[in-house]
Amino acid sequence: MDIDKAKKRHYIYLAGNISEDPRTYAWRKDFIKLLADKPGVVMLDPCENDFDQDMKTAGKGGLEFIKEAVKRSQKILRAKDYQLIKISSIVVANLELYSTERPMVGTIQELTWAHDVFYVPVLAICGKEENAYNTHPWIDECCSAKVETIEEAAKLIKTFFLDY
Repeated sequence: MDIDKAKKRHYIYLAGNISEDPRTYAWRKDFIKLLADKPGVVMLDPCENDFDQDMKTAGKGGLEFIKEAVKRSQKILRAKDYQLIKISSIVVANLELYSTERPMVGTIQELTWAHDVFYVPVLAICGKEENAYNTHPWIDECCSAKVETIEEAAKLIKTFFLDY
């Protein structure tokens, strides 16, 4: 069998805040481009669906954004993201982008599923500034590695996960 055909598919889930802030979508697009040249990599972007694309134009922030998301999603979002974490080879979590009016409750739950339920490695993008998400000991326990930038995260994945 040809060695290239025997290589494993790698499913990479992109966790992090999803809000009206366009940066919460942009970092995922930028990260996907960094690994676009690697065969066998399947990016699991929880924002790449009609629901999340429509939420970008919801025009609400904070609690109103959450209420609108709940109204439109009928609780299916949590089940969908759980299934995506379940099939992942690694979870990349952006702990740098967050809003004080919209805590990253979903992201933290995803990290817990990855680490404690499915034993999936978690790579955290933390930036240079400390915050409650990248320094909290419970969150830290769920992270297999921490880096400052998406470029460093892509390099770490290329180094440790894609050669087999």
